[in-house]
Amino acid sequence: MENTGHQPQPAAGEDQDLVLKRAIEAAYQGAGTPVGQPTAATPQAPADSEDPQVAHGVLLLKAAGVASAELIAHRDTWEWLAALAVDHSHFRTPPSVEDIKEGRVQTVLSGRSLIALLIELWNTRSTATPLQGDWALAMTTYNRIAAELTDVTETIRIVLDDGLPHEAGY
Repeated sequence: MENTGHQPQPAAGEDQDLVLKRAIEAAYQGAGTPVGQPTAATPQAPADSEDPQVAHGVLLLKAAGVASAELIAHRDTWEWLAALAVDHSHFRTPPSVEDIKEGRVQTVLSGRSLIALLIELWNTRSTATPLQGDWALAMTTYNRIAAELTDVTETIRIVLDDGLPHEAGY
């Protein structure tokens, strides 16, 4: 008797990476099934966009398409972010970090540096102890960047200050 409900699973880590890449590409392009992937061989989750790895991959692709993003944060927060990402091969220290007011700084990150920051924030979210400072900073910053990259239509401004209106003059 044939088992028609069984779907082949990737045999090796490389195959799993290929499946993940195809799922990310499909989600990024808004397609239901990855191009070149037969429907029967595609592992079906409730929705690829609900898979945290796929959502993270889509976010990285969106960041790759950004020339620059303005970042506004408290100097302490900026220093934590820079220290977190500085050893990543894609992070580049911005040419300037300007003091604006009340301890806040403003800088511009390239899309490449934004990718590095997202990767390091993702890793920190996963490995940091819940309810501790690194976890809270990583979660908040990652989510704030994700929100700004969701509907990219103009210059990206990431504000890490809930005490200021998003469109406030700096």
